Amino acid sequence: MSEEEEIKFQDGDSYEKWMGVWSQLIGDQFLEWLAPQPGKVWADIGCGNGTFTEQIYNAHSPKEIQGIDPSPEQIDFALKRVADPSVAFQLGDAMNLPFESDRFDYATMALVLFFVPDPTVGVAEMIRVTKPGGNISAYVWDVLGGGAPMVNILDQFRVLEIDHPYPPSSEVSQMERLEETWLEAGLEDIETKQISVQRTYENFADYWDLTSRSANVSPILDQLSPDMNERVKKMTQDSLGVDHHESITVNAFANAVKGTV
Repeated sequence: MSEEEEIKFQDGDSYEKWMGVWSQLIGDQFLEWLAPQPGKVWADIGCGNGTFTEQIYNAHSPKEIQGIDPSPEQIDFALKRVADPSVAFQLGDAMNLPFESDRFDYATMALVLFFVPDPTVGVAEMIRVTKPGGNISAYVWDVLGGGAPMVNILDQFRVLEIDHPYPPSSEVSQMERLEETWLEAGLEDIETKQISVQRTYENFADYWDLTSRSANVSPILDQLSPDMNERVKKMTQDSLGVDHHESITVNAFANAVKGTV
């Protein structure tokens, strides 16, 4: 893991192309498990380009959603996503939320908590802005357990001893630590779930074109020589066990947690 490199999300359109389908797949299952009530007020913390916000809006008839994210580029993309005055997006810090206390019925982080420098502070802020009896939830790719969608490429980086970044709070992606974070925050009725999803690509070229754009892969490939790029690509294809024409089904999994204030 590199301490100098940082995973950055500065392009909402690019994020949509490589992560959008994965976000939809995992978000749908998470919301089914969360089973939220309609007509409620939501905080979508680390909303990114608005994918999960849109899923909440389309499936659960919220009264209001407030989405925040530290990236201006992601917020710009999100603002084009849902044209409804009940849905708002703004720049914000997960560890210092721009909301008054006891405002929301649901506060959630979708694929975000491991990017928060201090997850305990982030959870404390979610609790602060949520009404008594409200719900606090999150889900994260299990990046230390091999659950990330781009794990096949990351595995080759490790084999070749190519330094690459992890989210700053990767340990909270593990189920035990995720549950401990909710317990230590004093939340009640805590439940956890591992959510598995699959995505099928037309062929290896389709897989590589999309997955190599991911924010923790693309900057590393850009720093490598053409020969080393080709080596990583060939090793990734070999690890998937497919030729150039076969379709590819890739598995990923995330750990989820929910609790009551």
